[in-house]
Amino acid sequence: MNGIDALLASLGSWTLVGGKGGVGKTTCSAALAHRSATQGVRTLVLSTDPAGTLADVIGTRLEGEPRPVPSRDLLFAAQLDATRARDAFVARWGDILATILDRGTYLDRDDIQGLVDAALPGIDETMAVLALADLADDAAWGRIVFDTAPTGHTLRLLTLPDTFRAIVQLLDTMQSKHRFMVSAIMHRYRPDAADAFIAELRAKVERLRTLLTDPRRTGVALVTRPEPVVVAETVRYAEALTALGVGVRALVVNAVTRAAAPETAAVVGSVRRVIPDVPAYTVAASSALAPGSDGIDEWAAAVTAHGPRRASAASARASASRGTDSPEALRTPKALERLERASSAIGTLPPVLIVGGKGGVGKTSVSCALALDSARAGHRTFLVSTDPAPSIADALDRPVGDVDSVVAGGFGLRARQIDASAAFARWRTEYETRVDAAFDGLLGPGLDASHDRAVARELFALAPPGIDELYALIWLGDTLADGQLDRIVIDPAPTGHLIRLLEMPALALEWSHRLLRLMLKYRELAGGGELSAELLAFARRARAVGALLRDPDRAGVMVVALDESVVRLETARVADRVRSLGNQVPAIVWNRARRPPEPLPVEPPVRQFVAAEVSPPPIGPARLLRWLEEWRALGRDG
Repeated sequence: MNGIDALLASLGSWTLVGGKGGVGKTTCSAALAHRSATQGVRTLVLSTDPAGTLADVIGTRLEGEPRPVPSRDLLFAAQLDATRARDAFVARWGDILATILDRGTYLDRDDIQGLVDAALPGIDETMAVLALADLADDAAWGRIVFDTAPTGHTLRLLTLPDTFRAIVQLLDTMQSKHRFMVSAIMHRYRPDAADAFIAELRAKVERLRTLLTDPRRTGVALVTRPEPVVVAETVRYAEALTALGVGVRALVVNAVTRAAAPETAAVVGSVRRVIPDVPAYTVAASSALAPGSDGIDEWAAAVTAHGPRRASAASARASASRGTDSPEALRTPKALERLERASSAIGTLPPVLIVGGKGGVGKTSVSCALALDSARAGHRTFLVSTDPAPSIADALDRPVGDVDSVVAGGFGLRARQIDASAAFARWRTEYETRVDAAFDGLLGPGLDASHDRAVARELFALAPPGIDELYALIWLGDTLADGQLDRIVIDPAPTGHLIRLLEMPALALEWSHRLLRLMLKYRELAGGGELSAELLAFARRARAVGALLRDPDRAGVMVVALDESVVRLETARVADRVRSLGNQVPAIVWNRARRPPEPLPVEPPVRQFVAAEVSPPPIGPARLLRWLEEWRALGRDG
C-alpha cells in the first residue's frame, strides 16, 4: 500500500485536517479527497477556513453548496459561506427567534428585530457548527474531508457545540417564561413552533458532539512541519484535541528535506509522547506546487509512511532548541544582495501595527523582530498576541504568558499572549454577578423575577464570536492616549480571523447597544444602573478602538506574504479587504525569499520588504534582530 492510501486508510469517514497555519493542511485535504474519490467513494472536501484557499489549491471556483470538481468523478468541493449560511438561518428561523425574544424579554418589537439581526454577526464558526451538524445527517457522502482553519480557531470550532448549548439554553430559558405564564393562565401547555425549534437545535448540537468524539467515524489528520515553532504548537494542539476527546488518527510531517531527518524523527517522537503509536507519514519538500490536480497529485505521490522509530527526549529537546541565540551568521542569498538594505523598517510604520497574513507565512517572527527593533531604538514597545494559538513565546524562545512581562534580552520589550476567551469569561462572570445584585432588589406584583433573572444572566450567549478578542484589546486607545507606550505590535490570528477582528468594533458596538437597550428596561424595574454603565463604557471603548484602527496616522496592517501562487492570491485579497474596511496597509513583507519577488501591485503603492529564507529559522531576540537587519527593500524603495 502506498503512502497516501495508507494515510487515507488510517482515517475515518469524517476527516478533519488540522494544524498550524501554513503547514499544508489545504493541500493535504485536497489530496486525501482526490484519492478517496479515485477509490470509488463519493467524497466531499469542505473548507471551514475563512481564508478560502481551497479554491486556489484545487484550481476551481467554489461556492457554499457542493459542486463537482472537474475531471474528478465522485469528488465534490465547497467553501463554507458564513454570510450566506447566516442569512439562510435568519430567513428560516428569524420570526421564531423574534417570538422567543418577545416572550422572554421586555424589548419592543423593533428592539427584538435589532437583537436578532445583531445576535449572529461574525458567525463563521457558529455557522460551521450548524453546517457540520447538517452534514452529519446527510447520507449522500461516503467520506467528508474538512480543511480547517489554523489551530486556535479550529479548537474553538470543536468546542462550539458546548458554546452553542449556551445559546440554546438561553432560548429555552426565554421560552420557559412563556410556558410558565400560559400554564398559569390555561392550566395546561401545548408545545408550539418555538419549542420545536429549540428541540431541533439541541438535538442537532448533541448529534454533532457525539459524532466528533466517535473514534469509529471521526479522526484528525494533524499536519506539521519540522520547524521548532511549528512543532511546539503541534504538540499543544495534540494535547488539546486529546482533552476534547477528538481522536488524532494520523500525523503528517510536511515539507521534509533530506537534511531534516533528525528533526522529523524528533517531531514524531514529540507527538507520540502525547498520542502513543499514532501512525506517522512524511512528505518530501518540493518546489511550489502548481494549482489544480497536477500539484495535488505531486504532493500525494510524495507521502511516505514513517517508521516506528521514536525520538529520545534528548533528541527532541535538541531539535526544539536548534536555531536559538547562537552566534553563527545569517547568510543572505546572493540573489537578494543586489537589493538595497531596508532602512529602519519599524521607524516608518504607524505606532499601532497589526502584522497579518495567511497562516504559516511567518507573521509571528516578523512581529517579534519589529517589536524588538523598536525596543532597541528606545521606544516603549508592547508586543501582544491575540491568536488563540499564540506562538510569540516560541519565536522569542522566552516565557511569555497571559500577563505583561519583560522579555529577557529584549531591550525592555514588554510582551503578552492574551487569553482573550479567559478575559471575556471574567467579564461575563462579573456581568452575571451584577445581574444577580440587580434582581435581588426587584419588587412588584406580577413580575416573575426568577425567569427574568435567568434570561438576563444568559444574554451574553448572544455575543458575536470574536468579541472576546476585541474585549482583550480595548485598552489600546487608553495606553497610547495616556503616554504609557510609544508602540504596540499585534500578532493576530491568520487571515480570516484578522478580518473579523477588524470588523468587530462595529459589530460589538451594535451588539452592546442592543443589549444596553434591554438592560435599560430592566433598570427601570430594578432601580440600578451599574450594568448599563458598564455596557455603555464598553461601547464607547469599542468605538474608540475602531476609530484608532482606521486612523492611518496611528494604525495599520502590515501584510506578510510568501512568493508562492496560492499565498500571493490570498495576500492580494487580504490587502484589498483590509483597505475596504477603512484600514491602512502601510507595508508588505515577502518572507522566506531566495530571490527578489515580483512586487504586489497595490494602489496607492506601499513599502515592500524582502526577508531572506534562513536555516535554521530565526528564533530568539539576537537571531531575530540579525535577520531583520538583512531585510531588503523592494519596489519603489528598491
